[in-house]
Amino acid sequence: MRKTIKFLSGECWYGGAVDLGEKYPVFAGDDLFIDTTENPTHSQLNPVFLSDKGRYIWLENGGSVHFNKGKIIINAPEIDFVKAGKTLKQAACAAAQKHYPPSGETPDKTAFSVPQYCSWTVFLWSQNQQKILDYARSIVKNGFKPGILIIDDTWQKDYGVWEFNPAYFPDPKAMMQELKSLGFKVSLWMCPYISPDSPKAAEYAPWIFDHISAGRVITNEKGAPRFASWWEGYSAQLDFVSSPAAKQWINENALRLIEDYGVFGFKMDGGDAEYFESDYKYKNAQSTLWIDSIDYGVKEARCLYKLANKPIIYRLNDKKHVWKSTPKGELGLSSLIPCILTQGLVGYVFGCPDMVGGGLACDFIDKSGLDDELIVRWCQASALLPMVQFSLDVWNIKKNRIAEICKKTMDLREKLTPYIVEKLTEAGKSGVPAVRYLEYEYPSSGYKGITDEFMLGEKYLVAPVLEKGADKRKVVFPAGKWKDILSGEVYFGGVSEVSAPIDKLPVFEKIG
Repeated sequence: MRKTIKFLSGECWYGGAVDLGEKYPVFAGDDLFIDTTENPTHSQLNPVFLSDKGRYIWLENGGSVHFNKGKIIINAPEIDFVKAGKTLKQAACAAAQKHYPPSGETPDKTAFSVPQYCSWTVFLWSQNQQKILDYARSIVKNGFKPGILIIDDTWQKDYGVWEFNPAYFPDPKAMMQELKSLGFKVSLWMCPYISPDSPKAAEYAPWIFDHISAGRVITNEKGAPRFASWWEGYSAQLDFVSSPAAKQWINENALRLIEDYGVFGFKMDGGDAEYFESDYKYKNAQSTLWIDSIDYGVKEARCLYKLANKPIIYRLNDKKHVWKSTPKGELGLSSLIPCILTQGLVGYVFGCPDMVGGGLACDFIDKSGLDDELIVRWCQASALLPMVQFSLDVWNIKKNRIAEICKKTMDLREKLTPYIVEKLTEAGKSGVPAVRYLEYEYPSSGYKGITDEFMLGEKYLVAPVLEKGADKRKVVFPAGKWKDILSGEVYFGGVSEVSAPIDKLPVFEKIG
């Protein structure tokens, strides 16, 4: 089916591909093509497009959308085009209620009441028991609040062998007990891949053949596994579309980890559409069913499709340690707020930014080149988003006041935590995001293109510094009276330049 829609006068559109957040809103003169037939990104995708004039497009079975010279050209099996109201908020709420209604639930509130910590960039492929314990102890020792601690890739014996590697974790039960005593809830990294050569010990002898005969992996017409080429090489993939046995098997592993070690949840990585063979027809479905497959514990997920308004921690794709996103498509600090705003708008309301400072392994192999100012500003930009996730041990970095400023920033978040929890609890019931575009909260006020500041609920305006070397920034204030929560200075509707030294996150409370 093909349909062409004309832009209304002054209309702009927002879309459902979260990684494209910096490209929104789309104006009549812009040219942007998105194919939702399979997720072209490494973050969340919801096949919905929303207009600030109250219109929306929903593609139930995917399809392509081309914004071009004032027209929207759609090719899709099914097209739901609706005039739902007059504003962006009305369009978003109507689309959610019809196509992805709120579940009424939230993830465990630990996820947003205290910071999260992930062992990835600090240890990369060298995870071990002693490092994890030292990491956790240093968090508490330096005055940061314990929260969810994610033990990342290489804790396991192999991909698909979900047991602690005894060479690096000689006594995981003792480790888990100490982490719990320190106040942490531990999640483990998992993926939907099976290493074909993992039976390095006799106990796993017929490994891949067992999975094939049980129907747990995706196979070709000859019955051989389809191997995914992903960031850790070549692996077979669990088949959640065709095989209930795959879901049963991964659930048995998850439940065993919970019962044996007291695991709190799982960081569910991988499953990206890009890693399936080109002729495979069920890429989006596999990504979705992988995230749906585990029925136990708190789930953090990155790449998924049509799973909006679920009690899932929706993590953004790994960001590069740069201020501005690169022409090659590597997303930097500049993408953080636009992507979180897009997440919330299209129903992924429990948004988790990437780790403070970024999450691409290549930037953390040699940490001597990290930008101290960027780390601090990244922490501030993340501080009042639905969640904050650290990996780099900023609390141990005393130079250039990194530890001091990051601690000060987390103290600010702690003061606003009750409000953040309140707004996220409401989001689970209403689908209205906690973090909002100014246009969402103040329609038809000339705020369409503003994506470097945001509303936290109805009460706070947050304007992080995103430019290197800046100690002030221009802030667009909606009509009314706004008080700087740190200095007490009052601003009124319009554009004002505000002071923002390196240790300050500009936050303003609406008065009256």
